[in-house]
Amino acid sequence: MGNYIITREEYHNAYGEGDGPKFYIKELKPFLFFWERWVYIKHESWNYDGFYTERTTFKSAHDARLFVKGVLCTGVERSATSMIVIEEHNCLK
Repeated sequence: MGNYIITREEYHNAYGEGDGPKFYIKELKPFLFFWERWVYIKHESWNYDGFYTERTTFKSAHDARLFVKGVLCTGVERSATSMIVIEEHNCLK
């Protein structure tokens, strides 16, 4: 599937006050044929201007770990719709 790391980041303003930690997931992706680099996992959001992509944020490392194990490592498609047929009825006489 892929290699993933979980990072903890916190923004500090000019007075040194932090706004609390945020956790992100990065995936190792190929870059310019020979190299690799860590890229943030992103998702699409919507506002009045339209759709935009942003980094997927988690409240804790545990939540990020569950996302990696439950979604990324299982190969579930993200940003896609899946359909499962529950029942099929054939009404031919």
